[in-house]
Amino acid sequence: MSAIVGRDVALARLRDFVASAAEGAAALVLVGEAGMGKTTLWRAGVEMARTVGACVLRAEPAESEITLSFSGLGDLLDPVLTEALAPLPAAQRGALAHALVLEDAEGVEPDAHAVGVALLTALRGLCGARDLLVAVDDVQWLDAASASALAYATRRLRGERVGVLLARRSGEDSTLVDELLRSGRLGELRVDALDLASLHQVVQGQLDVALPRPLLAEVHQASGGNPFFALEIVRTLGRSGVSVEAGKPLPVPDSLHGLVHGRLLALPPESRDFLAAAAAHARPTISVTEDASGVERAVGLSPALEARIVESHGDEIRFTHPLLAAGALEATDPVRRREIHARLADLLDDPEARAWQLAAATERPDAEVAAALEDAAVHARARGAPRPAALLLDRSGELTPPHQVDEARRRAVDAAFLHYESGDSRRAEARLREVIDVLPAGAQRARALMRLARVRSYQAQDEATELFLQAIAEAGDDRETLAVAHEGVATCLFRRRERLAEAVEHADFAATLAFELGDEALAAEALGSKLLPETLLGRKSAEETLARALALQHAADDRRVLGQPLWMASVYWWWTDAIERALEANREAYRRTRELGDESSAPYVLLLTAMIESSLAELDAARRSAVEGRELAAQSGQTMPLAYNLAIEALVEAQQGRPEAARSAAARALELVPETAGRPAELVAQSALGHLELSLGNPGAAHAALGPIVEFARLESFGEPAALRFVVDEVEGLIDLGRMDDANELLGWYEENARRLERASAIASCMRCRGLLAAQAGELESALRAFEEALAWHLEVELPLDRGRTLLALGAAQRRVKRRREARATLEEALAIFERMGAALWAERARGELKRISGRAASPGALTPAEERVAALVAEGKTNREVAAALFLSERTVEGHLSHVFAKLGVRHRGEVARALASLQTQGVAAPNPGDSPVSARPAAP
Repeated sequence: MSAIVGRDVALARLRDFVASAAEGAAALVLVGEAGMGKTTLWRAGVEMARTVGACVLRAEPAESEITLSFSGLGDLLDPVLTEALAPLPAAQRGALAHALVLEDAEGVEPDAHAVGVALLTALRGLCGARDLLVAVDDVQWLDAASASALAYATRRLRGERVGVLLARRSGEDSTLVDELLRSGRLGELRVDALDLASLHQVVQGQLDVALPRPLLAEVHQASGGNPFFALEIVRTLGRSGVSVEAGKPLPVPDSLHGLVHGRLLALPPESRDFLAAAAAHARPTISVTEDASGVERAVGLSPALEARIVESHGDEIRFTHPLLAAGALEATDPVRRREIHARLADLLDDPEARAWQLAAATERPDAEVAAALEDAAVHARARGAPRPAALLLDRSGELTPPHQVDEARRRAVDAAFLHYESGDSRRAEARLREVIDVLPAGAQRARALMRLARVRSYQAQDEATELFLQAIAEAGDDRETLAVAHEGVATCLFRRRERLAEAVEHADFAATLAFELGDEALAAEALGSKLLPETLLGRKSAEETLARALALQHAADDRRVLGQPLWMASVYWWWTDAIERALEANREAYRRTRELGDESSAPYVLLLTAMIESSLAELDAARRSAVEGRELAAQSGQTMPLAYNLAIEALVEAQQGRPEAARSAAARALELVPETAGRPAELVAQSALGHLELSLGNPGAAHAALGPIVEFARLESFGEPAALRFVVDEVEGLIDLGRMDDANELLGWYEENARRLERASAIASCMRCRGLLAAQAGELESALRAFEEALAWHLEVELPLDRGRTLLALGAAQRRVKRRREARATLEEALAIFERMGAALWAERARGELKRISGRAASPGALTPAEERVAALVAEGKTNREVAAALFLSERTVEGHLSHVFAKLGVRHRGEVARALASLQTQGVAAPNPGDSPVSARPAAP
């Protein structure tokens, strides 16, 4: 099979293997180079088997034991020896006992065939009452006698519930593996270099260290993705405090010095000199390396090629492992190393590569070299590489002459902010505080304060707000700093969800200053920051602000993504019912974070992606986005988006009906709220808990979670209903509690904004609540009319969970007025929606309502009314787009209905639908009429 990179994928394969072993004999071998983590995965598989109650026989042979006959078999059977021997016939028991040196049979070799037969009988006996897993790590070191006996026994295990889990080093032979491969029963899982996310999990799990993402990427590169090497490098970094940075020798861990330096020292001195020149350059070529080292290729390159330390492709040279390059440079005399760097600086044309060579060749402050490094940093940032740009500016600051104090501080501040953009918030904050501590009050410190405020805005909104305000107080007539700081105050207040009108004023003032400066990119960001609080307040002027901001998108294309109007517009579109457009824009924004190297924006972009995906009932995708956002936030040291992504995980878990997971994620998010002052995480986590309790039928607990955040939203004058969907859950909870007056009052406030702003999705939810109020009062005909109107509004905006809940309410009301056939069809449609999106608790409620309907159930495979309407139009030859337009549905909904139609009718293609429907008609089942929809058009505006 193809190589497995992500550890989550490998673990999923292991889980599948353990499950298949419980159903019958199965075998899997983990294959990879030394240090790739095979043993870790092998142990995880062993633990999975134990967790499900299997009996595990394990052996971990060492190379020194390969000549000890049956030692591996002894390790496997030792914990269950008495149980294994008990059912064996005397001859077999004797053979096995002899092999395991349990009986004295001096001078007589154990009968290999008899041992294999005895082992087979023993394994069959052990798996009689429970599942059995035979697990061997480093199977290449298993002694030949044990391997032969295991091969004999496992080849003959077919129907028994016995699994075999092996781990083997690449390139090493194994009799047992070869036998199982020949039998066709062995699956292979390649354990190759870790990807970045998996390496983060390994480092954090093994060393309890969360590396900043850029440093993690450097460790990944230096280790070649080998987890053992990576852990050793991180241990070395922890002791030395040195970063793996371009322009500096990479650290070779102490534990690997013998391995790395031993291979290099075996080469002639000229070859080592040649390799040092190759290692000093990121993209070495033979010709440049010859010139830099003064060693000809025949003398310098050939021995290294023969020793497989490097490979050559045309004129290019490539080290077979990054640690060999590190060792080649590290072992070189420092004076000689500086000579090589100086020579490379003369040979290279690329401004960044040349600057790094100048920096490595320079020991003392040098104004010209410092300026060249700064120019190279500008070049790196322009190509979307903030991390190299930050490191270049760091070195520029170090080489700035002492008398150029202001230059050094300016470079330090700019470098710190580039570290922040690259995803290393901790480093950025430390550097900025160092500079601020020695600066007097004034414009220069104001710029540093403004940068620190931006960094802290992802950890502590209240502190960031005060830092921006302090920058405003000290900026004097520095209009650029004033504009950025006012925009920052607006952003922080919005993220706190407090003083939103004040936030609009700050953003508006920032935009005015930016236009005066002629800085369209800054104006675009300021208008975007005005758009968000303006929209949340429910002001219709937000539409005009959106248009002005998007008109300046071109000017902000190369700026951080969270400062681009496109991303802010995606929030607006999500709140204003243009949800598909919002998702498309947000996915484009995430693509841009990758393109620009904008690691600081990625966690925030992903959390919005997750929220939009959850609105569209793409719950598995939403969870993946939130988990990725959480991991990136942890690596970047961004506590606020970490909490926010956790809260979204909680919401998705609640929607999918997983109480324990939802409560756990919500609790973790809420723990971080006091530290970050980031209100969105609290609102989403509490709404998740409220939704969970409502779906569980606990309205009192739902009100306890939702009441405080509803009160907060009203206190802060929130007016955009689509941003407050938790209000609907609170209204329904109040209805279930019998608090009709409170429910009516709250619904009135919410519905007024929904109709004023013409938000179809919110109006649909309001009409469902109106129906529930009427049903609670016994006014069932009024309730039915309200639910029907809600369904008509649902056609405007596709929110599957909301539509399913309305169908559930309608079906319950139809049952109460004895319209059983209609109720069954309605509830089955609701159930189909809940099952399709994976909303387990809501699906359970729909099934409960269906059970309460007396009479004969619809036949299995019967189409729901919605599916009938779609099928009829498809039978007429209409495309999905034409069906969607005719029925006022989204194409996504039509696709979902059509997949169910195909399954129920037993057809594969659209052209077969008409024939299948005609067949139903000949069986006495009325063919559907596409015009039979009970809800065929949007209602007239009230």
